[in-house]
Amino acid sequence: MKQTDKIIDKIRNLLELAEGGNNDEESQTALLMAQKLMLKHKISQQEVSEAHPNEIVLKSLSFYKRIYWWEKLLVRVIADNFRVMFYLQSNKLPHQTSVQRKIVLMGYAEDIELAYEVFHSAAKAMKYYASHHLATETLSASTAEQNDLRRSYYQGFIDGLDHKFQLQREQMQQEDAQYALVIQVPQEVRQAFDQQVNGKIRFKQPASNKTVAAYQEGYQKGTKLNLNQQYLSDKEQ
Repeated sequence: MKQTDKIIDKIRNLLELAEGGNNDEESQTALLMAQKLMLKHKISQQEVSEAHPNEIVLKSLSFYKRIYWWEKLLVRVIADNFRVMFYLQSNKLPHQTSVQRKIVLMGYAEDIELAYEVFHSAAKAMKYYASHHLATETLSASTAEQNDLRRSYYQGFIDGLDHKFQLQREQMQQEDAQYALVIQVPQEVRQAFDQQVNGKIRFKQPASNKTVAAYQEGYQKGTKLNLNQQYLSDKEQ
C-alpha cells in the first residue's frame, strides 16, 4: 500500500470514529484530528516535492446529468477546504434533447480522494436530515411549498457546514501558523486549472428565506455534521 493510501485510510478511520463518538466533543475532536493529519502530511510532502512532484488528476463527482444548484454550492465549500479546484464539463449526445453536465475535481490524487468522499458524505447526510425534517413539516403543504422548504433546508445545511469548516481553520491556524498556507490550493494545481479550463463557472443561486425553520434546522445539522455516511439511510431523495 502506498504511503498516501495509508494516510487516506487513517483519515477515513478518524471520520468513522467521529460518527461513532458518544458525544459531540469527542466527534468533533476526531474530525479535527482527521484534518490535522491531512495537513501534516502535506507539510512533509512539501519537503520532497521538488524531487518527487505530485501528479495532478481529474475525478468526476457523477456521470453526465442535470446539475442541481445545491451541488454547485456544496462542491465550492468542499473545494475551499480540501485543496482542490472544480469545473463543469458539458456533453450532448445526438439522441439527447438537452445538454448534460457533470462536476469534475482537479488536484493532487490524495486531495481528490478525500474531497470526493467528503462531498458525497455531506450530500447524503443533507438529504437524510432534510427528509426527516420535511416529513413533519409538509403534511398539508403543496408541492411548491415542499420544494421551497427543501431548498431552504439545503441552503441552511451548506451554510452551516461552511461555518463549521471556517471555525476549524481558525482553530488550526491558532495552533500552527503553517496551516494557513498548507490548506490553500497548491500553485501547481491552480496553474494546471488555468491552462486546461476555459471560462468561469456561473450559476444562479436560488433565493432563500433565512428565517424559515427549514433553513435554521438545516444550518444546525450542517454545523454538527460528522462526515461519515455509515449511519445514514440508503434511501436518497
